[in-house]
Amino acid sequence: MANIFAQTNIKGMTLKNRLIRSATWENMADDKGHMTDKLFNVYEDLAKGGVGMILTGYAFILEQEQPNPGMMGIYDDCFIAEYQRLTTLVHQHNSRIVAQIAYGGSQTGYPTAGRIIWGPSAIADLATGVIPTAMTQDDIATLVQAFGAAAKRAQAAGFDGV
Repeated sequence: MANIFAQTNIKGMTLKNRLIRSATWENMADDKGHMTDKLFNVYEDLAKGGVGMILTGYAFILEQEQPNPGMMGIYDDCFIAEYQRLTTLVHQHNSRIVAQIAYGGSQTGYPTAGRIIWGPSAIADLATGVIPTAMTQDDIATLVQAFGAAAKRAQAAGFDGV
């Protein structure tokens, strides 16, 4: 087995080592999902500390569907500039950064009153008790489009992957 500090490649992306920070919800974004100084510092410290690749906490792709407080968002082009700052901070330390994008659906810790929460069927989630609205074909198309738009934003912001 190779040394954990040895350079490696993942699908053409070179990592300075095999240390990977798994995707972790930090609960440090603001109430709209924007980066905070505290959150920038977490990622910069990981990169400074020598992590080869960082997977971000999950970023929600539809504004009205933030599954948890303090969660990063990527539902609008206004996020591109702040994520460019983030990717630049990480890249300055020769680390890679991959954006995790998500739709939480019934896996939500936020109150659901006044929100439409989609799911494959109207069956309560065993962990949260939330009963989602069964998705229509149009809802599915909307969600597919939202994932694609979020991935394009991540690419425009300089993430190394999604």
